[in-house]
Formats: sequence, C-alpha cells, structure tokens
Amino acid sequence: MTTMDTITFTEGERQIFKAKEKLTVSQWAEKYRRVTKGSAPGQWTNELTPYLVEPMDAWNRPWVQKIFLCFAPQTGKTQVAINCMEYAVDQDPGPAMYVMPDEKSVKKINRRQIIPSLKASPRTADLLSKKADDVSTYSISFTNGMDILMAWATSPAVLASESIRYLFFDEPGKYPEFSGKEADPFSLGEVRTNVYPFTKKILYFSTPADHDDGFDRLMKEEVELWYFYEALCPICGTFQKMEFGSIHWPKGSQADPRTVVRKKSARYTCTKCGMDWDDTDRDRAVKNGRWVPEKEIPRAVSVGYHLPSWYSPFVSFSEVAAAFLKGLKEPRKMMAFDTQYKAVSHKPIMSTADEDELLSHKTDIPPGLVPKEAIALTCGIDMQKSNFYFVVRAWDKDLTSWLIQYGTLSDWDAVEDLVFNTRYPVQDSQETMGIFRAALDTGGGINSDDTWSRTEEAYEWLRDNSRGVIFGIKGSSKGQLQNVHMKVMDKLPRSSKPIPGGLELRFLDTQNLKELLHVRLGNKEADPKTGRKADKQRFYLHSETDVNYAKQFLAEEKRRDKKTRKVSWQQIGGRANHLLDCEVYAAACADSSWMPSIRFLSKVEEKKKAAPKPKPAPKQEAQDVRQRITGNRNRPSWYNKR
Repeated sequence: MTTMDTITFTEGERQIFKAKEKLTVSQWAEKYRRVTKGSAPGQWTNELTPYLVEPMDAWNRPWVQKIFLCFAPQTGKTQVAINCMEYAVDQDPGPAMYVMPDEKSVKKINRRQIIPSLKASPRTADLLSKKADDVSTYSISFTNGMDILMAWATSPAVLASESIRYLFFDEPGKYPEFSGKEADPFSLGEVRTNVYPFTKKILYFSTPADHDDGFDRLMKEEVELWYFYEALCPICGTFQKMEFGSIHWPKGSQADPRTVVRKKSARYTCTKCGMDWDDTDRDRAVKNGRWVPEKEIPRAVSVGYHLPSWYSPFVSFSEVAAAFLKGLKEPRKMMAFDTQYKAVSHKPIMSTADEDELLSHKTDIPPGLVPKEAIALTCGIDMQKSNFYFVVRAWDKDLTSWLIQYGTLSDWDAVEDLVFNTRYPVQDSQETMGIFRAALDTGGGINSDDTWSRTEEAYEWLRDNSRGVIFGIKGSSKGQLQNVHMKVMDKLPRSSKPIPGGLELRFLDTQNLKELLHVRLGNKEADPKTGRKADKQRFYLHSETDVNYAKQFLAEEKRRDKKTRKVSWQQIGGRANHLLDCEVYAAACADSSWMPSIRFLSKVEEKKKAAPKPKPAPKQEAQDVRQRITGNRNRPSWYNKR
C-alpha cells in the first residue's frame, strides 16, 4: 500500500470506532431517550421517577451481572429495561434477547413500545438497519452489528437459538414452570450468555405472582443483595422505608373503597414526626429519597430492588387503601393487593385450622336460636343419592355469621318444610325468623330408585317449588369474576328469552368461597385492653357444634399441584365434606354478588328506620294496635309468620 492509498470505512465501522461518551444509563436516557408511550411522553427525565436512577446505573457496574426489579405496576420497571437496551445499542453493542411470557405478548410490546422507542430516540434511530426485513416482529438489526431477538417463555427452540450478551426477562412471574418438555425458561435463556462470562447483563423485571413460583424461588436463590427505597420526610427530614402500615384512611362509613378514592382521603404518617403526607408530599419525599442495601456486600454480582406502588407518582395513597379494603371483603382481591400494590408474592392458605381451633369459635348461643344482631338467614343444601345435608346460618349487616342448625334431611318433603315452614326464635325477642334464601346443589348421580338422575329430579322440584326462596346451584370448574353468576335454563324456543317462572341456576366460584370461609375464621373480636376494634365478617358456631361438623368442615385443604404449580382445594383422604359444601352454599346466598344481598337488605332496613313515621289515620289505629300485639313490626316478609 502506497502513501497515496486511502482507507474507506463503512458507516457501521465508523460508529464502532467512534469514541464513546462516558455516561451512565440514567445520564444517557436523560440526554437521548425520547418516550413515546405513557403519561409523560417526550424527552426522558429522571426527576419524574427518581427511584429508577439507581437500578439503571447498576447496569454500568462491571461486576453486576444480574439485576432483579421486583416492582409494582405503574412504577416504570419496563422503562428501565428499554433505557438499558437503548444504551447498549448506542454505547456497547452486543447480541440481545428480550423474553416475554408468550408470543402474543412479544408482538404487542415490540410493536407498541420497543420499535417506537428505538425510532423516536435519534441515537438509536440512526443505527437501525435500513433493510425492511431487519426490523420485524421477531428481530431488530442495527448497522453497528447489534441484534435484538424477541423470544417467549413457551418456546424452547427460540430461547435456545443463539448466544446472547444482554438478556431481558419481562414479567417472569408469568412464565410457565417449563418451556415445552425441556428445562425452565430461565435456565434456557441464561445458558445462552455463557460465552460472555465477564460482560453479560441479565435483567429480570416483573410484578410478583404466586408464592414459591418460578420467579419467586429464583429471587430467593439468586439475589445476593436487596435494596429498599427510603423517602425523605419533607417536614422533619427523616429517611424512612415507607410501609403499608403507616398508610391510613377514615374509618366507619367513610371507609368504603369508592369514598376513599373519590375524596382522596388516605394519608401516610411519618414514622418520626407523626405528620401526615398527602400524595404531593409523598412525591417530594420520594424525589429526595435514596436506595439503601439491606446489608453490606462489596461487589455483589446479583442485586435486587423492591418497590411497592405507593412510591409511584402515578398511584395515590387512596388507590392503595381502596385495594386493601376490597381485599378484606374478598380473598382473590387481597391477592391483587399483595402482588399489584405491595409487590410481594401472594401466599394462599395452604393448610387449614385443626378441629380444636375451629370449635373454639363456638358461642353460648344454643342451636336453633337466632342472635339478636342477625337480619337474615340463609341455607345451604347438599343433595346426596338418598338424602340431603343442610346448614342454616344467620348474618348481620357486616356479614358476621352464626351457625344456627345443621344436619340431614330424608326427602323432598323435609326440604320443603325446612325452607318454607321452619321458624327460628330470635334472641331476647318474641319474634321468629324464616329462611331468606336457600341454595340447593343440583349435582348428583342416579337416585336411590335407579330411575333418573338426581339432577333431573332437582330441576323438576325447583320448577315447582322455588317461590323465589330456594335456588339451584352448581360449582364452576373455572374461576369467575364474581362468586355467584346466574344462568337462565328455561328459555322460549324462538326468542331465547327467559320463560317467566322458569328454572334459573347460580354458578358458584367454590374455590374462592372456600378460601373466604377460612379468611373469616381468622377475623378477630374486639379487644378492649388494646383498643382493637372487631373485624367484620367474623365466623361463629352454636354451642353444641360437634366434632363431626369440624371434621367435615376441615375435609379439604389448599394444596399446590407439583406439576402445574396451581393451587386448589382438595379432599383429604376421601373424608366426607358435605357440611363444608353446605357452608359454601349458605355463604354464597349472603354474597354481595347475589342480589338482593344482605348488605342491600340492611341498607333498606336502615332507611325505613330513619324515615319519619306518618301519623296514622283514625281508622288505622286499631289495626296498628293489633300489629304491635301480634309482633308484626314492619319487618321483612321472611321475618314474620306467613
């Protein structure tokens, strides 16, 4: 080569040889990243979510190879991943893989977030390949040699395709235990990084899910050092880790979730000075906050960051409080509170109370006597081949309940007599109460005469005897949005409209209702010594409840399937569970999703009592006197003798 020869470099080569700026991920993002989606589009700013700076800059520490973000939704964890990805494209290119739970999610995030972000930021947009096939749903190529492959956890072939330096696991809490018949998706993905032993980066970012699932176990096994965020009190200047227990809201009637959100009445109390923060104070406190390690480990290879939702400027304290209040009423909503707000894995009830603990819920009230606080009775009936099991339970307005009677019934006449004719005396009163609503399980095999199915028999009986009091029910094989879902069985053949007076079935989410029963077992009475108020939805038994009832109530426990990792209620050793089923049906009758609900009836009664009573006309006075003598005191129709 002579001195006159010149060397020509391609655009890609010039980008590689170009001197790089010494920037951290957070500095690069604030200088070059442009946001296309979300509530704050435009130039990226670290000021809006200051708690994202430290996790982003952990990417720049050469000794850190794995970063775990256990964040609640709406806290910005996906933006951390996109910022790290774009930083790698511009500053330190290498092969990358972005993994989602399924193929549909891959297409969605690539089309809506990743590609638009790469095109919106000038530094990465200039590096995108100009070839049409190089920017697609499943892969993105750049002129500097970097590639981003899109993969999903259910495809071992895609996960095991190529060597990877940068690996992004998005929502790993939703991954299956295994990818096809091969290893778990985490192992399949991580093994792709083995050819980069000193420069690889693996980012896990997810909302937690079930306790002891794949992602939960991975965090426990892999994270060497956890970081927690401390906010700085804007009043006294004290750093503190914000715990849910310091968030409070008005009690009594103002504790309705809708009221709390509408009035934005929830506040956080500083653990040092006792001053209350509203959402604006919170944003100031978080802006001046800091990440603190739980212990000192120099040059930790694997680090984790935990962030609940109440640190986010996009989530108000009142939303958090409302989610908790909803969870108190329904177990599956408490799971949503744990995972979506507290950012902790949800641990379902895996074992039940023992017999002695269950029987400790007995009161001094004898069987057959209705507590004076009760406003309605419900009944659950479990149909067997030749008889029926039943439970009658009383309810007050906050869904505290008392067992009134349980046992067996011999035939349909006995069922009719219980539901329509039986009256129970009310404590400290001359009045009696009948059953407000009853649920009859319509499942079953052939009847004792081997003529037709018990289901057919139940349907025919209900068509003739429902009277708006007793209803057929079935357990749903899948979870439902509501505990009780109504389905019309008898319809007109042409219009498919319900036949007046025809058969209706209620489908029950029995899995959730069983968990609700055990949650109620844990609700406590008031404690005057500590000033603790009584929990709502307490669960009581009558004074003569026996061991047989306890054994049947505890005949099932919640267990996790070893293969599918799904949790469900299962019978223990074939023990009879008829009375447990009856309790589930009686609870469904009082559930807020079955209208009119017990709470609705309570509100109607309260309005009647609060309304001014008109002065009776002279001709009505004699009738009113007779009503008072006979005990008819403006009660609901099921309360007095028919």
